[in-house]
Amino acid sequence: MKFGNEMSLFKIIIDKDYKDLLLTNLAEFKLTHIREKGEYQSKIKNEEEDIFKDKLKNLRLNLEMLLKKLDITELDFQELNIKKGIKKGEKINFVAKDSHDLINNFLEEINFYTNRFNELERYTSTTRIELEKINNIEKTYQFLENYGISRENLSNLAYFDFKIYTTYSKNLSILNNIFEFSEFPSVIQTQTISNDRTAFFIIYPKEKENQLKEKISMIHGEAVPILKKFLTTSGINFKRIYNELELIENYLKKYENELRRIRDNNLLKFAAIEEGISNLEEYSWVSNQFEELSLNRLSYKFFVLKAKKEELKEKLINIFHDKITFEVLNIGKGGKITRDQDNIEKVLKKQTKKSGSKSKERPKDEGESTEKWDDLKGETPTLMLHNRLIRPFETLTKMYGTPSYSEVDPTPFLFITFPLIFGIMFGDIGHGLVLIISGIVGAILFRKRERDLRNFCWIIFWCGCWSILGGFLYGEFFGYEEILGYHLQPIPIPIPFIGFINLFDPLNNVFVIFILTIFIGVIHINLGWLIQFVNFWKMSKKYKAFTETLMKILFLDGGILLIFVWGIDFEAWLASPFPPILLPLIPAIMLFLFKPVGKVLGISYLKKESFMGLIGKGSMDTFETVLSVLSNVLSYIRLLALALAHISLLLAIKAMVSIIPGEGIFIQIVIVIVLILGNTIVILLEGVLVFINAIRLHFYEFFFKFYEGRGKAFIPFILEKKYSIISFKRDTEKDLISSAIEREIETEKTRESIKDARNYISTNYF
Repeated sequence: MKFGNEMSLFKIIIDKDYKDLLLTNLAEFKLTHIREKGEYQSKIKNEEEDIFKDKLKNLRLNLEMLLKKLDITELDFQELNIKKGIKKGEKINFVAKDSHDLINNFLEEINFYTNRFNELERYTSTTRIELEKINNIEKTYQFLENYGISRENLSNLAYFDFKIYTTYSKNLSILNNIFEFSEFPSVIQTQTISNDRTAFFIIYPKEKENQLKEKISMIHGEAVPILKKFLTTSGINFKRIYNELELIENYLKKYENELRRIRDNNLLKFAAIEEGISNLEEYSWVSNQFEELSLNRLSYKFFVLKAKKEELKEKLINIFHDKITFEVLNIGKGGKITRDQDNIEKVLKKQTKKSGSKSKERPKDEGESTEKWDDLKGETPTLMLHNRLIRPFETLTKMYGTPSYSEVDPTPFLFITFPLIFGIMFGDIGHGLVLIISGIVGAILFRKRERDLRNFCWIIFWCGCWSILGGFLYGEFFGYEEILGYHLQPIPIPIPFIGFINLFDPLNNVFVIFILTIFIGVIHINLGWLIQFVNFWKMSKKYKAFTETLMKILFLDGGILLIFVWGIDFEAWLASPFPPILLPLIPAIMLFLFKPVGKVLGISYLKKESFMGLIGKGSMDTFETVLSVLSNVLSYIRLLALALAHISLLLAIKAMVSIIPGEGIFIQIVIVIVLILGNTIVILLEGVLVFINAIRLHFYEFFFKFYEGRGKAFIPFILEKKYSIISFKRDTEKDLISSAIEREIETEKTRESIKDARNYISTNYF
């Protein structure tokens, strides 16, 4: 659907109880830009807002901790959306009375899964410890089996004790030293049971128990229990060990599977909660833009496309009926503000006719709006609306800045001038084809990535198209003058006051290309000033448009015409009866004089200035224009320099190929490889350099003439719904009688407070 980008400002007043319902409906509309409340209102401390922010911050931290524990990242959510393509019926639905209730719902969900995870993690940790113990027992008992250990053998040790330990293998040398028989009579045997662990058993006198403990602590030995349940009278009961090992492993798998199940089966729910919290964070900022009024009422302001305002009006009244009032201001691009009248009444009458009931008369809201253009022009957002061909160049415009609401958007002009200037500097049919293919492939590959990245791919595509045109003008196809046997022919280009020129053989045709670049620069600068003329006209500054912008255009064009027609011949410039020198001189003088003349004529923006101040400004403006015009025009000589550099690099590649000696298929393959590598380097290196210079010419020579780029981008208030649906539903809606009673009670309380204050002042001060 296509519609204009003029804005309307809605000023809504609504009961505080319906705030959440209003915001969710505005988010669904997706075409409202929230206006920030005034600086004074922003400074007012609101305890409720602070509590909400703290709860929201705590909720975000709890979710991040849970996602970290479950090893869930944003990439998992993106893959979930790409692979499954979440349908409407699959989305998680959250229903709450208000935003605080929604936070509590989220917190309950997060706490439930956090507690479940912590419980399972505790079980898993305990089970892993038990599994490690039983593994150590199994390995050490395998070691003991070599020595015929049994329950009966151990019972025969009357004066000796038998123990088994594990330690790090690096402690073996210490182990042998501290258990030398002369110092500690014992029998000791060791065996490696893993890469870094060694098991050993020791038989020692029972009275040496304390000495044994000291020596074991020196090597950090860990005791392995000799459990009777794993021993029989004849040996070791490995079957029971393996059964217990299997049982513990099964428990561990069960816990790990449950953790994976929590992660995988609830991934959509976690994505929905994360999205819901992000929406609440956005919602929190938007909610804070309400301004508190008396009687439990709130004021709210937002911008919407003028073409969509009637649809929004009807939507709001269908939902809230007479519980909402609003004023609509239509903001013209040129500074005119108009106000809609009696919109609510018209829709209510239409509804009552359908239902057959009687409509309730509402007082008409007459009177003019207090909003002024000077206040709104800096706050009204700009929505850049262009068709698919032009849209990619919005990225270049936004690099400089978003156009203000009253400015002319330069994006459509960039669509023509940017690739044209690029093509003049990068003129080659073959290289243009490479850019076209690269742009299309990039746009396909990055179609699901950031919009700016896709836009750059399409900009490259259009630059490639104009490079092909430049290639036909220069007669260049990968540095050659023919395409598959077809010899390229010169294409004549008409230049005013000069005639037809052709650009073939650029290195021997430098002056002709120089004239073309100057001509392009003059047209480009003129275009910038013409747009400035339109900007002044739209802002009702017609005097400024004629006396400044038009004079600068006439000065530039007169100077160029003087040089191209009469050359650098001072006698010809001063020839009578009409000296050609007057072509640039008269506009320069007018540029100087029109400022003080404007004060005499009573031009509004010049009234407060003094005559001397205006003469000083006029002289400075004239002097600056003369210098800037000269430097601006000369800047376009870079078109010539980079075009010649591009062609020279291609000639260098051709020269390299020509000196490769020999014949045969191998030499031909080498030549093809050299040509491919050489052209690739030229495309990458020269392409980047040309692209940067094309940006520079537009930002500094073109935009500087008319474009400030200090506007606010239109950012629609949207609550994401990829994974979740949030519904705010009040338990009971107050009827008109209840609302009226509440207002009456509040009014009575106010009266009593005033009466008490009056009595207090009378008693104490009079």
